[in-house]
Amino acid sequence: MDLAAKPVGPGIKIGIGAGFFLVWLGLCLLLHTSTRFFAEGGWGMWPILAAGMAFLLITAERVHFLFYRLRRDRRMLAATVRRHLLAGDVAAAVDACRRSDAPLANIVQAGLSELNRSDRDVQEAVDEAALYELPRIETRTGYLAMIGNIATLLGLLGTIIGLITSFAGVSLENKDDPRDQQRARAYVHLVPACQSLADGPLVECIKQNKASILARGISEAMHCTAFGLAVGILSLLAFSVLNGRTQHLLDDIADGTVRLVNLAVLHRSAMRTDGLTS
Repeated sequence: MDLAAKPVGPGIKIGIGAGFFLVWLGLCLLLHTSTRFFAEGGWGMWPILAAGMAFLLITAERVHFLFYRLRRDRRMLAATVRRHLLAGDVAAAVDACRRSDAPLANIVQAGLSELNRSDRDVQEAVDEAALYELPRIETRTGYLAMIGNIATLLGLLGTIIGLITSFAGVSLENKDDPRDQQRARAYVHLVPACQSLADGPLVECIKQNKASILARGISEAMHCTAFGLAVGILSLLAFSVLNGRTQHLLDDIADGTVRLVNLAVLHRSAMRTDGLTS
């Protein structure tokens, strides 16, 4: 039995990464042009959206795996294997495990395959299989906590940069200073009335609209904060729920493994082990 999961090739990883990037870029452009909330948040909204997309993908995959697939596979597998073992047909029980890719199936199969050996050999086979299979249940769930922290920090970063922009914009004073004239061009998007001006008149226009610049800059900062906190809170909530489910499944699989393997070991004399490794 091949217990190790098949590794994902570099070509597939590159394809997945490219697809994620294209979808992210398309969503950013769409939301920037069609949604006022996203557009007013500035560039800081873009990386937060990437974190949000990663959160949704991981959560959807983990929910399907932890809440549906494993529950269905465990119930069906446990009943089938138990029925075969009660009938003394170890080969049929092993075959039922082989047809399932669930962690419980692979662990139980490893133990039953060594049933005609000593109890120590059976336990070692079960432990070895568990080393490969149990991490499949825990994989990627921890990323949700990291995404939650990253999204919150990205929101804070966007806030700080928005405030810096606001206060730097209201500090422009000298319309004859080339440096102030250059800096003023960075704030034209905050004051549409000044877009047609250049150099000195632009600085003067920016000075006359300090309140508008300050308000727009703070608004941009608050949009990033709100979006980052929303993604961060949802990610941490999802992590808490999925992590709890993961621990429950680990205990459940350990219990199921002990019950099924012990059933076979304790009634070894009544089991037909033809075809198993000698």
